[in-house]
Amino acid sequence: MARTIPLSVPDDLLNEVRETARLTHLSVQDIFRQSVKIAKPVLRQSARTPRPKRLSVWDALASGRGLKLVIAPAGGKVRKIKL
Repeated sequence: MARTIPLSVPDDLLNEVRETARLTHLSVQDIFRQSVKIAKPVLRQSARTPRPKRLSVWDALASGRGLKLVIAPAGGKVRKIKL
C-alpha cells in the first residue's frame, strides 16, 4: 500500500532534483524514490546501534556502562602482601 508523505524541500535541492529529472526523463517523485533506495543502505551502515535507555543496576554493572565501581582499601591503609 503506497502512502503519501508530505516533504518540505529547500528550493536549491528541489531545483537540482528537477534538473536531474529532466536529464534522466524521470519524474521528480521517481528521483526522490531512487535517492532513498540508493542512500538507505549507506545510511544504515553508518548508523550506530541504539543503546538501551533504561538499564537496571545489574545490567549497567555487567555491561560496564553507567556505573563505575572503585575498590579502595578501607581507611586508606595499604598493606603489602607477598605472593
